[in-house]
Amino acid sequence: MCKEKFYITTAIAYASQKPHFGNTYEVIMTDCIARYKRQQGYDVFFMTGTDEHGQKVENLAAQAGISPKEYVDRVSGQIKEVWDLMGASYDHFIRTTDEDHEKAVQHIFKKLYDQGDIYKGEYEGWYCTPDEAFFTDTQVTDGKCPDCGRPVQRAKEEAYFFKMSKYADRLIKHIEENPAFIEPESRRKEMLNNFLYAGLQDLCVSRTSFKWGVPVSFDDKHVIYVWVDSDILVHANKTSGR
Repeated sequence: MCKEKFYITTAIAYASQKPHFGNTYEVIMTDCIARYKRQQGYDVFFMTGTDEHGQKVENLAAQAGISPKEYVDRVSGQIKEVWDLMGASYDHFIRTTDEDHEKAVQHIFKKLYDQGDIYKGEYEGWYCTPDEAFFTDTQVTDGKCPDCGRPVQRAKEEAYFFKMSKYADRLIKHIEENPAFIEPESRRKEMLNNFLYAGLQDLCVSRTSFKWGVPVSFDDKHVIYVWVDSDILVHANKTSGR
């Protein structure tokens, strides 16, 4: 009898520094769920790993006087060492610098471009380097990042965008017809009222102001935005048949 599959992943740790307690707590809790599901008879695939690209890592490597790859090799090794020390029963430890991952990201990005979901434009707004995040004028107060409170910088550059706006009506319909899709209810209302009803903005998915990232296969001026890179990793492994 074929076992029912169960896939679970941590949010892969960003390889800018040694793991902190929040990272460790997350892998312990994820490991508990994976072990429980195995005891229930599920075919479990538990994934964790490290998110290793982005401007922040490039800057930290320059400060340390080493290449970005040398920097993330060191930090990723430290993270994996802690996970092993905790006895985490992961099935796969993936790194966003793995060759097969980079090829998968490039393939999916190109497919989205070919089907018209990604287009080239220009981004202008505020950028927080520590959080690797863009913000609009309305989100920034006194020149500070709304998430971490650190200073943001004005950024203007050519970029590729994902047509989030194309899917707004479909998302609203699905969330309204499936109340349990987002829980708790306060988060469902937040998503609808603050993002979807207000008008979903297209998402910046590439950068040109630095080089430490997965290159866009058909435009070598661009690297794929770090959060897109890591989110593709989670989705690609979930749908890969494991």
